[in-house]
Amino acid sequence: MKPIYIGATLQDSGKTSISLGLMQILRDRGLKPGYCKPVGQHYVRYQDKNIDEDGVLMHQVFHLTDEPYLLSPIAIEKGFTKKFIENPDVGPLEKKILDVDVQLRRSHPMIIYEGTGHAGVGSCFGLSNARVAQLLGAKVVIVTAGGIGRPIDEIAVSLALFREYQVEVLGIILNKVLPEKYDKIKETAAKGLRLLGTELVGAVPYDPSLAEFTVGQVAEEFSYKILCGTDALSNRINHTVIAAMEPQHVFKHIVDNTLVIIPGDRVDNILITILLLSRYTDKNGGMILTGGFEPHPAIEPLLRSSQIPVLLSDDDTFTVSARMKDLGFKIRSYDTDKIYRLHQLVDEYIDTDRILAALKE
Repeated sequence: MKPIYIGATLQDSGKTSISLGLMQILRDRGLKPGYCKPVGQHYVRYQDKNIDEDGVLMHQVFHLTDEPYLLSPIAIEKGFTKKFIENPDVGPLEKKILDVDVQLRRSHPMIIYEGTGHAGVGSCFGLSNARVAQLLGAKVVIVTAGGIGRPIDEIAVSLALFREYQVEVLGIILNKVLPEKYDKIKETAAKGLRLLGTELVGAVPYDPSLAEFTVGQVAEEFSYKILCGTDALSNRINHTVIAAMEPQHVFKHIVDNTLVIIPGDRVDNILITILLLSRYTDKNGGMILTGGFEPHPAIEPLLRSSQIPVLLSDDDTFTVSARMKDLGFKIRSYDTDKIYRLHQLVDEYIDTDRILAALKE
């Protein structure tokens, strides 16, 4: 069976989400798929090697027995591109990828390869997504945002590069399609894609639960000090509010699962936030106190007894709130509810039978 290469039109289009769901479906069918992200831009130190964070995620979620290196053979470290441009020899890099492919094929009847960014990412060191897919003899599915005009325009660019490298694109997956426009977008986009010579093989609706993050993830991402509530850092957040207004105006903004950003010297709004969050459950939402102000000694015992996770930042309120705009967090192996939901969405909204049939040709 041919390997499948999950590409995208933009970074963060949902390649990893689709890969997670597809991996589980294939495992359910007894196919024992392998996984690899040949070129990784965001790596972490894992088992004494630099491994792309998506490779680490797959290794942990599916308890893969493959060496982590096989899931992430090339990690783009600092200075990597400059070094290549000064000595442009892509041969050793291609050999790494091909060697990994040989080893993975020994253990897995099929392999999911996940791309990096759009089709052209990696061109600066000779390993665009299109070239890597060609090297592996893979067939491609492209993930793009749920829409009509812009996604189709972006697909046209990606298709041109894959076709230049004579790589077969099996079809397109629209991701995060607005539920209220789902039928219209799916029908119109399918017609538009056929005009480009490709097909729609899936349209996944937007699920707000997948966009939720935890207080602990915020603390980790921005290195905020954790004042209290360490047992509740797993509290999920789906609403953020800046409580810099007068206290009487705060009430209407704080709802269930709210992260409240408060100047650390606003004792009044801190007290109101404790009251409002505590009325939902004993573990709900969280706070970020800004400006480098430690809470007043008189209210610190209340904060600690509230079981609400409280983070401290030396930055001003505007800086902290600006960071939260369009904030997106990678799925972690402990996000079992999200991983289960992705499995459901891929199973229901993507034509996996059609994809698998094409991989057998």
